[in-house]
Amino acid sequence: MTPRGKLQCQQVPLQTPARSWLPFTEPWAAQLQQHFNQFAWLHPFDPSRQEQQCAYTLPSFDCPAFFFDDGIQREQRDASHLRPQDIKLVIALGDSITAGFGMTSGRPPFASVLEYRGKAFSVGGDDNEYTLHNFLDVYSETLGSPEGVTLPLSKGKALNNAVSGSKAQDLDSQVSRLVHQLQRPPYDTVRQAWKLVTLFIGANNVCVLCTPPLTRLPDLADVDVFEHHVRQAVERLRRDVGYAFVNLPALFNVSQVYEASRGNPYCELVMDPNHMVICSCIQADKQQRRAADLVVQGYNSRLKKIAQDYQELGDPTFMVVYQPAFTQFPVGKYKQRYLSGFDCFHPNRCANQVMATVLWNNMFSNTTEKQASYHVNNLSFVCPSAKRAYLQ
Repeated sequence: MTPRGKLQCQQVPLQTPARSWLPFTEPWAAQLQQHFNQFAWLHPFDPSRQEQQCAYTLPSFDCPAFFFDDGIQREQRDASHLRPQDIKLVIALGDSITAGFGMTSGRPPFASVLEYRGKAFSVGGDDNEYTLHNFLDVYSETLGSPEGVTLPLSKGKALNNAVSGSKAQDLDSQVSRLVHQLQRPPYDTVRQAWKLVTLFIGANNVCVLCTPPLTRLPDLADVDVFEHHVRQAVERLRRDVGYAFVNLPALFNVSQVYEASRGNPYCELVMDPNHMVICSCIQADKQQRRAADLVVQGYNSRLKKIAQDYQELGDPTFMVVYQPAFTQFPVGKYKQRYLSGFDCFHPNRCANQVMATVLWNNMFSNTTEKQASYHVNNLSFVCPSAKRAYLQ
């Protein structure tokens, strides 16, 4: 790790034409789909069944429809006193994780690589899924949640503006699209209503670093550059969107995804850089994976700093909160139970359910409680109450 969070990567020489295909592009997705349909039998389990029957069953969302009357008039309500019932729009910005890439794999030989935006943890609107939108629906009818699927690299759906492959540098264009959306039906009539925005970005800033000819240090990985672009996007949300509670979820260490792939013949195949570029620095050596984790830690510290700065700003119409819950989700511990059957990298449907649950819990927990460890086999929901009336 060099000063200012710059990751030094050794470039791996090209081995096959597939190395030149950028992740999430049509030829790359076609190659991934071909690998799965041809070699999915190498999985020691049925991925499609595992994605529907999770390793651990989560509790049903049974929080009562609690409507807290705090006596604050609508026009006097501020971002520090937002109840679930005050949220009218649910919005997401980010990358392929928020787009729901490869969340469900399907059955070969006819499986297709898609983005399952309707199941995405922060904003999905498919029935009976664990998502922030569906949880909020108990308290208030909200707009913005997508349903169903999109093709890879789609420019969003509904108010899920995440684009697969996006880096922090791409957030500005996502905010621009959001601003344009809010000026048109069906959102124009509620553009001044309170919004829940979840901005989850950073994995691709790490993942492309060791892929020639893409390595352009320090621009892609430097923590200062990362902070600049996230801060720029947050400021645009404050200035051009307004009336918002913004979640900044922490990134989880990407190296654990590689460790989870070991011992699975299919995952070892697609994680071999001679076959696919999934996340190049994870596919490199142990030293580079450790360095990538250090960069992730740097990103998380900057996300926390951004949130603190905006809280100190004291804008009554805008709140930003760093939510650390994902750092306590040891994905690698469970091997492939919470990862995509397609690429062994992206969170699958079961992981998205856990992510929605722990992010919701963070939103109704104080700073100390947010840091608490958990295990997916004994999760429970933190419910709004008179003592936990406001998003935090």
